[in-house]
Amino acid sequence: MDVDILTTVVQLVAGALIGACIGMTGIGGGVLILPVLTLGFGLPSTVAVGTAHLYSCLCKLPAVFFHFRQGTIRFRTSAYFLVGAVPATVAVALWITGYAGAMDQTDPAWQALQANLRQFIAVVVILSGLLILWHMFMRPGSRARAGQADQAERADQADQRIPARVSGAKVFLVAILGAVIGGLIAATSVGSGILIVPLMIIIFRLTAVDTVGSSIFIALTLTFTSSIIYAGSSQLDLAIAVIMAAGSLVGVPVGVRMSRRIPERYLQITITGLVLVAGAIMLTGG
Repeated sequence: MDVDILTTVVQLVAGALIGACIGMTGIGGGVLILPVLTLGFGLPSTVAVGTAHLYSCLCKLPAVFFHFRQGTIRFRTSAYFLVGAVPATVAVALWITGYAGAMDQTDPAWQALQANLRQFIAVVVILSGLLILWHMFMRPGSRARAGQADQAERADQADQRIPARVSGAKVFLVAILGAVIGGLIAATSVGSGILIVPLMIIIFRLTAVDTVGSSIFIALTLTFTSSIIYAGSSQLDLAIAVIMAAGSLVGVPVGVRMSRRIPERYLQITITGLVLVAGAIMLTGG
């Protein structure tokens, strides 16, 4: 019992720390939680991915409710993305869970699957960390970004007066990109924010708040879908996901308050550095 209580406390603290990091920097939970689940709690890669999906889903529920109340979710734009993302998410999640669920854990093929998936996740984590750094260093003092923000604001104002017209070619492109990103998220639980947000800004020129609201809604849909599939094949640790999500409910507000006192740039560099180190350890089998 003492061991169980200690484990629960550690999971709560881990969830709170990850939540604080999200609140301070906006860095997504997937890229932070996977190294914790695999390196810290020793979960197999497939179970870690499923658990991360449910954790992310639970953490995004309050945010989606808030953005829905604020009217900052573009449902039609989100639907263009989800047309391709949902089928790909379902297909990849079913393949991974079906392949892993049919094996015995002593089977060398099962162990090879876990090792290969862990290395793939490590690569995605490292690339995500590098992409976060790139976005961070490209943001300050960029006239191009300022011009894009002005254009996005004007486009949003026009959209409030006239319904947006989206060409069939653009819808097809977004659906294809959605399928690629949806499959990646289903396999790793990483990339929902860092990949979807630029797509929404570049292709649809949404305002910042609409981009955030729509990307969170898309991520919630995909993680909820994947969570059901992973849970159905027992490739998900329900207790860890719920406990860590409960911890994040405390950590996120604390992180938001701390972000006002500590320079965001230093926080992002520090946390992204930790992400890169954790990804390197995962990649080398540490």
